[in-house]
Amino acid sequence: MPKTKTHTGTVVRADGEKRVKLHMTATTWVASPKEYYYRDSGQRGGGHGRARLLLDTIKPIEKVPE
Repeated sequence: MPKTKTHTGTVVRADGEKRVKLHMTATTWVASPKEYYYRDSGQRGGGHGRARLLLDTIKPIEKVPE
């Protein structure tokens, strides 16, 4: 079962910027099972490409009151 995404952030890739949903672990921000970014630098780990998470764009997802 996938983890609930708690934050959003902007990822810069070769083809432009994209807003992604994230959840946090002890050392990374996780966008998908094969895409994660280090919390201290925003550098992508474990995959191809030179994508980078802009750490100053990370914001919590607002919960809508019911």
